[in-house]
Amino acid sequence: MVAPNSHDTPEAPCEAADGIAAVREPSSPTPRTGRAGQSFQPYHQGQLDVFCAVYAVANALRSVHPLGMGQARRLFNDVLLDLSRDADAFRSVLYNATDHDALVRAVLERARRDVLPLRVERPFAASPALRVTGRGDPDASSSVRRGHGPDASSQPTPRAVWEALAGWLCGGAGRAAVLRFHRYLPFKGDPVISHWTAAGIPLGDTLFLHDSSREANAIHVIERGGFVTAPEHLSDDRLLLVEPRCLYLLEAESQDAP
Repeated sequence: MVAPNSHDTPEAPCEAADGIAAVREPSSPTPRTGRAGQSFQPYHQGQLDVFCAVYAVANALRSVHPLGMGQARRLFNDVLLDLSRDADAFRSVLYNATDHDALVRAVLERARRDVLPLRVERPFAASPALRVTGRGDPDASSSVRRGHGPDASSQPTPRAVWEALAGWLCGGAGRAAVLRFHRYLPFKGDPVISHWTAAGIPLGDTLFLHDSSREANAIHVIERGGFVTAPEHLSDDRLLLVEPRCLYLLEAESQDAP
């Protein structure tokens, strides 16, 4: 799911982020002709909404449960109806003024009630939120070099995040994960996309994603050594930032469990 960036919001959680619109390949091979003979690419579903967090949870559920289209649609609609009862929260979601973490929790809670019993773990829930706009100078301070964020709070290492993900996903049937990443470009201070996705079982050092995006530049795999967990560690060969506190580990529990 893709959403163009808005300059008046602090963060765009689905395929766009602060002040920078993602440069994209055409999503259709043949431009259409509109009024006055102008050529254009039609919008496709996902470009005008910012609900990648809902899709991420739905895809994670579908990987461990036979979640049909009708059931997924009801889940989607019920979550949005719940959210719409709080005008400020709903506005924050619609205008990208949030990281959508609360939305993920809302979808999981609704899924627990209406779809299947779920066990949910957040191994890095206590990690501080990241300031994802602006790339820090890796030589700014010794604390940064030790892997601390700009507020000197320690972030889990990429190795710790990978081991938590891989260990969970390979630990038994009925397991899935939801995570959030930010993608940067060389020499740019802000991410071009911030996105929620669902993770599948890793194969060797490659984690395959059950991703909702159909953009030509969408990310469908994450390599073990190809991401960081703090903006200060971004480099031109590692431009993907996985946010540790936004990692959700899911397990489908037996329907007969008490």
